[in-house]
Amino acid sequence: MDGVIALLRSEFRKVATIKLWWGMLLGSMAVAALSVVAQIATNGLRNNPAAPLSNPMTQRSVLSSAVSGYIFSVVVGIILITTEYRHFTSRPTFLIEPRRARVIAAKLVVAAGVGLLYGIACVAVAVAVTVPWLSAKGIAIAWVANGLIVVMVGALGAVAIFAVVGVGVGVLFRNQISAVITTLAYLFVVEPLIAVIPVIKEGYRYLPGAAANALTGVARNQVLLLPNWQGGLLLLGWGLLFAALGWILTIRRDIP
Repeated sequence: MDGVIALLRSEFRKVATIKLWWGMLLGSMAVAALSVVAQIATNGLRNNPAAPLSNPMTQRSVLSSAVSGYIFSVVVGIILITTEYRHFTSRPTFLIEPRRARVIAAKLVVAAGVGLLYGIACVAVAVAVTVPWLSAKGIAIAWVANGLIVVMVGALGAVAIFAVVGVGVGVLFRNQISAVITTLAYLFVVEPLIAVIPVIKEGYRYLPGAAANALTGVARNQVLLLPNWQGGLLLLGWGLLFAALGWILTIRRDIP
C-alpha cells in the first residue's frame, strides 16, 4: 500500500513540474467563459433561432458550455504520459517501479484527478458568468427543476473522463505532437463531419465527443443523442477502453 501511495505522490509531483498544466487550466476556463458569453450575448438576435434565456433548455445549453474543457483535459492526459517518452524518463521510471501496470494505473488516477479539477473550474466559470448576467436581466434560475445540476455534473464528469482517454491516446502514439494533433483533428474535424454526413451520422451518437454532450443532456449538431445515463456509461466505456489499451501496450512494448 505504501508503494502505491508513493507512486501516486510521485506522479502528482510530475504534474506539478509541468508548467503547461496551469496554462491549460486557464485556457479551459477561458473557452468555457467565452462559450457562455457567446450564447448569452447572441440570444435574441434576429438570426439566432435559440429560445429566450428564460427557457430551461436554453439555460441548460448555456451551462453545458463547461464541457468544452474536455479539449484541454484530453491534451493534459496525453502530455502526462508522452512527456516520459519525450524526455526519456520512462526507463528510470520503470526501473524504479518495474511493475508497469502500476505506473500506468497511477497515471490514470492522476489524470482523472487533474481532469476533475479542470471540470470543476470550467463549471465554476460557467456558473460565475451565467448567474449574474441572467440575474441582471431579471431571469430566475431553477437549478433542480430545470435540470441544471444534471448538466453541471455531466460536464464535470466528461472533462474528467477525457483526461483518462488522453493517457490511453498518449501511450498509443508515444509521440507527443502526433498524439495531440491527431486527437484535436479527430475532435474538431472528424466527429463534426460524421455528424453531418447522412449515411453515417446515425453512428455519431456513439462517439466520445457525442457521449460527452449526451452526458450534459444538450444536443449539438442537431443530432439525436443518447440519454444522459447511457451517454455517461458510453463515455466511461471509452475511457476504460483507452485506459486498457494504454495498460496492455505499456506492458508489451519495449521501453524507449
